[in-house]
Amino acid sequence: MLLSEIGDKEIVDLTKGSRHGSFWDAELIFDGKTGKIESLTAPGFELSWDSIVKIGEDLIIFRS
Repeated sequence: MLLSEIGDKEIVDLTKGSRHGSFWDAELIFDGKTGKIESLTAPGFELSWDSIVKIGEDLIIFRS
């Protein structure tokens, strides 16, 4: 999956059942030492990589 494809996906919180829009202009934040993805960010929103449950065709599902 390309980072540019993430912007089209709807973001849904599995715990609260709430929708949070989509990730236009998304960026990945990496740990400089390990190269591990730490979070996915967009203007006004940051999502910890560990909280993501599933990245599907149309949705990014996370647990708050």
